[in-house]
Amino acid sequence: MNTRYITATLLLLISEFFLIELPEKESVFWIAIARIIAAIVLTVWYYQHRKPLSTLIDKLFILTLIIPVLISLCVIFFPPLIRDFNLIAHACIVCLWAVIFRLMGSKIRIEGSSYKLLKIVPIYALVPILFYIFSLHALVPYLDKILLIIYTFIYLYANTLASFLPINETDKFWIRWGVILMAFANYLVFYSIFVEQLPWLGFIPRTVVVVARCILILGMVDYFTAKKSASVQGAVM
Repeated sequence: MNTRYITATLLLLISEFFLIELPEKESVFWIAIARIIAAIVLTVWYYQHRKPLSTLIDKLFILTLIIPVLISLCVIFFPPLIRDFNLIAHACIVCLWAVIFRLMGSKIRIEGSSYKLLKIVPIYALVPILFYIFSLHALVPYLDKILLIIYTFIYLYANTLASFLPINETDKFWIRWGVILMAFANYLVFYSIFVEQLPWLGFIPRTVVVVARCILILGMVDYFTAKKSASVQGAVM
């Protein structure tokens, strides 16, 4: 099942590379359509694993997969609003992840003298924030700067919660990397929107976003599988 959905998602991603060559208006429209279809594929993929979405975590997570559809619709129907809507929509997605992590049992704990900042926020988690500080902060308008700062704090909080997830280290690793990759891709998109439009900034962040969403889906599915297995073993004992 995973292979089928991953293949479909990658084919849609590759199609975007060729759609870039169309005239600008047609390119924007058809790329948005391809991204809507990709979001639907990812949503169906998770739904097929977790139907009928019996937990609040499932419902919130599938919402994070649906929100990108709204971004693509905004590109088609309300292009002047896409700058701020894109930022706000992705901030909402990261907020939903933070809520999901709390529902999964994550709690930020400061353990006295043994507490170390790098234990909670390792260097690789700081890369998106450093990119924002050195490439975006001084160049964006004041209102957008406030929105980006809010996004950055939300991302930092969500990533910190992911560090304290009470799950096995493998799932925790992949879920954290899903959040980090998504944030980094978002900052690249924000750079393209607010600072300078660069051709390669269309396809590379999109590839990272798709990989991040696939990682998060696999991580969440594995989390529920492990949880179910532990419940069955507990019932047997």
